[in-house]
Amino acid sequence: MKTTGRVIARWVCAGAGIWVAAEVVDRLRVAPDVAGLDRVVAVAVVAAVLTAAVALVPLPLQRWLGRAVAADQRRLAEEFDNGSDARFLALIGRQFAFAGLGLLLSVFVIAVVGPVGLWAGIKGAAGLGFDVELGGGAREFVAAALVVAAVQRVLLLVLDIPVKRRTAAALRALAGYLACLGGLALAVLWLDGVTADTPQWTALTVVVAVFQLRPVLSLALPLPGVASFVLVTVNALVLGLIAWLTGLLDIAGFWPLAGTAALMWAAEWPVRLVSAVAEARRNRQSPQPPPDPFWPDSQMPHAPLY
Repeated sequence: MKTTGRVIARWVCAGAGIWVAAEVVDRLRVAPDVAGLDRVVAVAVVAAVLTAAVALVPLPLQRWLGRAVAADQRRLAEEFDNGSDARFLALIGRQFAFAGLGLLLSVFVIAVVGPVGLWAGIKGAAGLGFDVELGGGAREFVAAALVVAAVQRVLLLVLDIPVKRRTAAALRALAGYLACLGGLALAVLWLDGVTADTPQWTALTVVVAVFQLRPVLSLALPLPGVASFVLVTVNALVLGLIAWLTGLLDIAGFWPLAGTAALMWAAEWPVRLVSAVAEARRNRQSPQPPPDPFWPDSQMPHAPLY
């Protein structure tokens, strides 16, 4: 029952995303001259096809990854107790490889499966007689699919607030979204060469929602400030790509782009700090392995010497 409710929620939120995309993506037309139930049905058809594609296409690889990671974690526990160091390190390497593959799969779903699913939904709705069309090429389909995915994610976070085990994470994610929105609004207000499409607040909220789809990176380097510089640079590149794809934000030059990314990074910093504290607290509360009875109290060497 919970799975069915989650699927319905994703479908409804995807429909809301399609409605928003039809307003902000110039070449996307979803029954613009029809009011009431007919337009709702057209949006529902497109959303159903898109939701099915995003859920079903990556499902086999997602299940394989889940089983492979679980199996390797069991092997890690066994190798840690009585296996060789080389085998243990090889399993650690496989865990990193699986994490990278999972990240690539997420990017593939957002950048390929979503646009293709949106295209299939538009063709299906048009075949049923609805006035639905998205002109242009791959750029327009990717932009529209990103807007749909971004709006869907924000609405799903709002729906997670009443769920007790998801409340804290959802509130932190929404706080990060609002903080980024504030940083982008300050950039538009303060920086020369940064302008938003009209209506301005709609453009800003959509750009930030798409920006929040990026993978969250963390980096620790021994030199102070270098990690922040690298992460701000990566965020600037992502923001520039979003501005180019959607056309909702006009940034004239590298320094306005870097300044905008830095303002958004600084505005989101308190939320990142709270998230790090919550993660540390959760790690402390998780069950810890029992202490080794021989080391370091007895000063006996570790495997493979015994």
